[in-house]
Amino acid sequence: MVPGRKIIFALFTDVSVNPQRHMGVGACLLVPVSFLDRDPQQVERTEVFAKLRFRRFEETSSTKLEVQTVLWALGEYRAEFGSVDPGTLRVYTDSQCVAGLLGRRAGLEGTSYIARRSAHALRNATLYRAFFAAHDDIGFTLFKVAGHARARSHTTVQRVFAHVDQGVRRELSGWLIESGTLNE
Repeated sequence: MVPGRKIIFALFTDVSVNPQRHMGVGACLLVPVSFLDRDPQQVERTEVFAKLRFRRFEETSSTKLEVQTVLWALGEYRAEFGSVDPGTLRVYTDSQCVAGLLGRRAGLEGTSYIARRSAHALRNATLYRAFFAAHDDIGFTLFKVAGHARARSHTTVQRVFAHVDQGVRRELSGWLIESGTLNE
């Protein structure tokens, strides 16, 4: 490492949810951003799987799980590195909700997280507040990963994300089998 030079990290997050059971798994992968300098074909699934971290969530939904997972992953990052310099973390997600949260911040805060139609507090208001607090604290940059594309046209980011996606799906399937709810 060059003295005085900040290491920038890439944090990939993805989820897999079983909406009928209200259970899901979040996954995160934390790598130095230099990991993304390779050709896509050089990113091996086994290498990504070895670095993946998982967390199980119950009583959740798709949208809720996406935000829960990012918050958990940011907590993992903080636990590993303690205080961080703003701009040293890039968060990659395919979640439209998460990717759009920063753009919705002023509106959400302006309405005090109250839904216009129902005049009730938004279901995920607490998570949104925590997300904004984490952003203010860490200063991460969000990147929206394009959805499923053909493997041969993957960029390195898409290839890494595809492996994260496979890993989290596999983890949820294993949990469903373990809990005996896969075929119910």
